[in-house]
Amino acid sequence: MRKKYGDLKRVGNVIVFPTTVNRLLAEGMTFLKDEKYEDARDSLYQVLTYEPEHAAALGGYTYCLYELGEFEEALEVCKELLKVGPIHYLETMELYISILMQVREFEEAEKMIELLIEEKVLPEERLEQFQQLRELNERIAANVSTELVDASLYAIDTFLAMHPSEQEKLILDLPTASYQALKKRLLAIIEHPDADLLTKTYILFMLYQEKIEAEVNVQKFHYKGTFNIDDLPDPMNNGRIRKITATMEEALAKDPTRLELVKELFERHIYLLYPFIWDDYDEAEVAQGYMDYTEGLFTGMSSFNEDEKLLELIQQAELWFEMRNG
Repeated sequence: MRKKYGDLKRVGNVIVFPTTVNRLLAEGMTFLKDEKYEDARDSLYQVLTYEPEHAAALGGYTYCLYELGEFEEALEVCKELLKVGPIHYLETMELYISILMQVREFEEAEKMIELLIEEKVLPEERLEQFQQLRELNERIAANVSTELVDASLYAIDTFLAMHPSEQEKLILDLPTASYQALKKRLLAIIEHPDADLLTKTYILFMLYQEKIEAEVNVQKFHYKGTFNIDDLPDPMNNGRIRKITATMEEALAKDPTRLELVKELFERHIYLLYPFIWDDYDEAEVAQGYMDYTEGLFTGMSSFNEDEKLLELIQQAELWFEMRNG
């Protein structure tokens, strides 16, 4: 019985004539050309028993395993081939990516394609071919992940019937490969006025991180806007947010306890209001508003004048959290 490639060992002190290896290699390649994959596999396996790092034999052997549906072993052999240095690099990479897709390692396949494109090693005539391979990988990944996910749970009526914590968990547990397949349903959740506000934020974060192309209408409190997913602000590295935080830190440098309270409140609201970032106020006004609000907590102030719209927004946001968590 033929052993797997991983079981191969060097032949030790046995003398192997070069003509033996060459004969077996030529025999294997002829079988391969004639699409006699089992015969080709067996001949090339014998070559590898003598020369485990023979690049041509590794390449042909990998292709035979792929055609015979022995994908796990094909992946193992192909990785060895890439370490040794394949004779035909692009053809080997295409085969490697195809094997990754067969064993459902879709993220690794995506990474390899992206690397090839970014490093600009693909000639113009091969670029379109690898882009098509990338699209195929995305479609297969989406279909496979959808098989594992009950898509009906994301239908708008079913989704809204759940408690906000259940909505949140359902989104956070969703595999990344499912985002594209469920894009329309996820966008419908974001756009529905009754969907949980934090859940909307999580969906927006996920779509942005996975570079899902879409346009979406968002409404939170008095804010309304239309956004392209790829143009969404980055909440973790946003110049406006940094300026507001820096203003708070400077003003409350001598009162670290209150500063911690202000920043905690502000950061909580960043996620609640996202993708809006207090667009109708300048940075200094926002920082002052949060400092005034926390001051009111100590002085007992519980209501605001009609012109204090920012303080009203902060209060509404806190009431929202109380109702959600209550």
